[in-house]
Amino acid sequence: MLDQVPSPRSRLSSLLIWAGMVLIIVGGVVAGPHLVSGMPLPILSPSPGTISPSPSPLPPTPTPGEVLAPTLTPTPAVVPSPTATPTPLPPSPTPTPAIYLPTRIVIPSVGIDAPVVPTHWEMQEVAGDHQPVWVVPDAPYVGWHETSAPLGWPGNTVLNGHNWPENGPFRLLYKVQVGDPVILYSGPLVFVYQVEEVLLLLEAGQPLEVRQANARYIQPTDDERVTLVTCHPYGSTRFRLIVIARPKEWPSRLMEAP
Repeated sequence: MLDQVPSPRSRLSSLLIWAGMVLIIVGGVVAGPHLVSGMPLPILSPSPGTISPSPSPLPPTPTPGEVLAPTLTPTPAVVPSPTATPTPLPPSPTPTPAIYLPTRIVIPSVGIDAPVVPTHWEMQEVAGDHQPVWVVPDAPYVGWHETSAPLGWPGNTVLNGHNWPENGPFRLLYKVQVGDPVILYSGPLVFVYQVEEVLLLLEAGQPLEVRQANARYIQPTDDERVTLVTCHPYGSTRFRLIVIARPKEWPSRLMEAP
């Protein structure tokens, strides 16, 4: 039997097969460490000094007839810093005006010097009618009508007193004349007045209208005055004696008693 000689095509096929096997082996040797370690293949970095610019997004393309609104960069809101509101101060208290109640009366021209105490009114029967009557304190006291004005205030400061018995504080009040000083004390303070009117009015047995007309002199007034009230003559209620005094020289009225 004759030996067969391989043809040229067979030899070329065998050569290609061996070359492919060699490439596979070489590729396995090169890639083997990376596949075993599980690490990814290295990524090539750009050369030093080379900057790869980031692609800028392209503006949207408007459709026909559409106008794109401009892109505005939002401005951060300005938050004003809180301003401290000052706490208002409490209002200053208004000082309460001093109230000077009379405690003593002196009329040097007729020798009157008596203590003064507050007095009140009460309902009494007078000539068959119940009427408010001011109570007159017993001698030697003079009564200050507690609803009348205090010293130094606008209004009528009313003082009453008995003209009897011998120590009646207003026993000699009928001798007072216009121009005489009337000195009233409120503790250590002194208020000086001057007599301007002396009135002698019928009282006992008079109609109610007459007695009410006499009582108008002890009503409140707008001006500052002192009104002294007693009976006359001594031991009688026939007349009502009224003495009206007004402030004398305000700068010298209020002083400390010696």
